[in-house]
Parts: sequence; C-alpha cells; structure tokens
Amino acid sequence: MTNMINMNSDRIRVAFQSAALTSLTSMISLPSLSSLLLCGLVATGAFAQAPAPARAPAVPAPASGQAAAPVPAVAPPIDLSGTIDSLPPLTIQPPVLDLGFMAPRIGNKGTVTLTNTGKTPLTIAAVTPSCKCTTTSTLAGTVLQPGQSVPLEAALDGVAMPQTHRASIRVLVEGYAKVVEIQLRAETAMPVRAVPPIINAVEGKPRQGRFVVESIDKKPFTICAVGGRVPEFIGYNAGDAPRAQYLVKFDLDTWQPDFPAYLAIETDRADCPIFDIWIRSERTIPTSAFRMKDYRINAGRIEVGGSTDISLEMEDAGEDILAVESGSPEVQVEMLGQNVDAKVRKVNIRITPKSPREGLLYGTLKLYGREKEQPLTMFASVRPKGAAGCVGCNPVQGPPAKAPPAPTPVTPSAPAPAAP
Repeated sequence: MTNMINMNSDRIRVAFQSAALTSLTSMISLPSLSSLLLCGLVATGAFAQAPAPARAPAVPAPASGQAAAPVPAVAPPIDLSGTIDSLPPLTIQPPVLDLGFMAPRIGNKGTVTLTNTGKTPLTIAAVTPSCKCTTTSTLAGTVLQPGQSVPLEAALDGVAMPQTHRASIRVLVEGYAKVVEIQLRAETAMPVRAVPPIINAVEGKPRQGRFVVESIDKKPFTICAVGGRVPEFIGYNAGDAPRAQYLVKFDLDTWQPDFPAYLAIETDRADCPIFDIWIRSERTIPTSAFRMKDYRINAGRIEVGGSTDISLEMEDAGEDILAVESGSPEVQVEMLGQNVDAKVRKVNIRITPKSPREGLLYGTLKLYGREKEQPLTMFASVRPKGAAGCVGCNPVQGPPAKAPPAPTPVTPSAPAPAAP
C-alpha cells in the first residue's frame, strides 16, 4: 500500500510540473522570449536550443507478480524558431559616423539615418553606446514600418588632451539575435597637431624617431621651437618658405637627466601658440590622487609681465581644494576660487611668470585637499606684448642627436655549386 501511495504522489507531481511548464511556454510569445534572452533576463543558454530529453532514471525490475513502476514524463522542448539568428534588415547612412576634428574640451555630435529595408515592421528594443563618453537619442520602442526611416543622433564628450576616438553604437531589434553596430570616430586636436600625438617611450621602445607636425586647415605656419630647442627637421631648411606640414626628428637621450613628460611645440599661429606631445613612459604616467579631467595645463601664450587665468576641472565634486602651490621658482600660482557645476568641481587659478623672461615656461604645481594632493604639469609660451611670428620664443640649440646606426652590410651568399 505504501509503494502505491508513493507512485501516485510522484505521478501527480510530474504531471503538475509538465502542465506548469507547458502553460508558461504558451504564455510567453517567442519575440518576448527572444528579447528576454538578449537582454540577459534569461540565463544564457537556457533557451538557446532545445535540451536533449532527460534520461529516465533506472527503475529496478519489478518482482514477480508486481506491476512495473511508470516512467516519469519529460517536459516537451521549447521551440524558438521565431527568433532570427541574423542581422535585421536595417540600413545605416552614413555607415560610419565621422565627427571629424574637435577642439579640446569641446565635443561634437552627428546624425545617422536608420531605414527598415524589410517587408515587416521592426521594433527597436535598445540603443547602447560602447562607452560613457557617447550619448544617443532615445529610440527604444520605436516601430519602423517597411521603408520608414528614423534619425539617430549621437554626441561625443570633449576631452582636454589631443587624441583619436573610436566608439560604437549597438542597435538591438526585437526578434533578431544579432545587433546592428554603428562605428563612430573623431579626433581631439588643436589647429596644429602632431601625428602621432604620443611618443611611446616605455621600456624597450626606440629612443629616437620622428613625427609629423601639420595644420588641420592646411595653411602654412612656422614651428618656432620644440621643447624650447631649435627644431630638427627632415627635408626642410631654416629660411625656406613656411609649410603646412613638417617632419621633425627627436632623440630622447639628448635630454639629461630625463626627458620631459610633455614635449611642448611653439608655433607662430595666434590660434595655436603652443601645444604638446605626451612622452609616454613608466615615469611620466600621471598619478591620480584626484580624478582630474586633465593632468597637464596648457596655459597658452602669456605676455611678458602678464598672467593668465585657468579653470581646472575635476570629477571629485565633493573634494574641497584648500590650496594650490607652484613647484617652480619661475612661476607664481594663485587660487581664485572654486565652484561645483553638474557634478564637476572647477578650480580657478592664476598663473604668473615671476621673471621678465621669454620663451618656453615649463614647471609643476600642486592642488591640496584635506588629505590628498595632486601634482600637475604646466607649460606656456611667454612672449612680448604684440610680438608677431616667433619673436620671443628664443629657442636654444640642443645637443646634437645621435646618428642613426649604419645599416648592416649584406654579404652575398656564394652561388650554389653547379650540378654534376
């Protein structure tokens, strides 16, 4: 009697589980189930394919005269044939969103057009940028009829340091397992830029090399100084007509005891008197006691006897800055005040060269909080008031660069002996 009761209980429990799972399958539509799967609400692989039927547990052979125990029922597999494992019929124009050149700290935005080229309506489930630096217009829930289009606007935040930007925007459409990916690119640069914008000087990398300096608008200009020194050009001689592009060589071993963290380049352009190339090495990677928007300060052009005001931005909105101090005897730094705007603290300082010197001003300063302190590098081009061209830059002649190693002579191999 006890065995009979247990078999009936098992039979009722299995039937109830099978009925519940069948009811759940009928309640959830296939597109909804696909959306849950893609959004991560259903465990990965749970409904990716129909599971193999569970193997029934071994049942002991019944004793003579006893009825065989029933085999438990197995739930039927869930059919996901309604989810299409391909890209949706959605075209993007233009295929790549190129935001072009952006001035430091000034972002840019652009628009692409999404068009349904299929024969059925498409519902946009989500639009997701690949990084926090990119924001997009809200299109989730938008339904595109066949042949219908909708604009998608994307905005890229500005940064202080010259660099290239690569990002992507992913568009998920209901009923499709694959997402449409839109590539976004841009470059933060001043009117004159260096290519590449960074010299990689980490351990094992060459200490000598060259880089291009060019104007974005293709207008001729003059390079007045590189790191406070007379530029060393390749294919250009002093006295030649100004160009829109130069090839400049460098040798980090000529800087003693150490090369600077930033190679400041002074030009005769009023809209770009000075810019920099970061010399990236184990020693020059900035420390980040505070989350600064930029760890170096380009103070631009400062007139002899004058000063300039700079606003430093930091993401530690709740961290009061109590003092600022110059790390160079040639520079006086004064804190003018601070304020919090949109979760960003702006610390306003004034930089004043102490001596009536001209040319490159390069030094350090520190921001002090209650417990932390943040070192920053600053540079400026100090020139007489009203001076034009390269007047006041006063570059010095640096040590001669090392001659490149002579090519290894190639010894021709002996001819193969003739066949007998």
